[in-house]
Amino acid sequence: MKISMPQEIEVWYVFPAIRKEFAKELLQKGFSQKEIAIKMGLTQAAISQYLKSKRANNLSFDKEVKSQIKKSVNRFMKTGNMVREILYLSSYMKKTTHICRIHHSFEKIPKGCALCYK
Repeated sequence: MKISMPQEIEVWYVFPAIRKEFAKELLQKGFSQKEIAIKMGLTQAAISQYLKSKRANNLSFDKEVKSQIKKSVNRFMKTGNMVREILYLSSYMKKTTHICRIHHSFEKIPKGCALCYK
């Protein structure tokens, strides 16, 4: 897939990778794929797809991001608000320049991005 805009990286790679990590964490907590799908408001096929997604496999998060994902999973278990946690993680990755490193790895740096040009 040819990436033409940096935002596509987040939509096609970052969000699926976050959802994959979420699903893996929930599997480790003993939930079935069906239960995870219900909790995340997705189909069981979607969960299966995230777990084996080539796009999600193209990214690997460092320990810091994985730690934040675990915290988000724990909050999600209490609140059930998946959208809030995905947005939180996206915001966290931007504030800490993790997203910049991902953009650089795809050689797609957003023009005028104050974070990426530091």
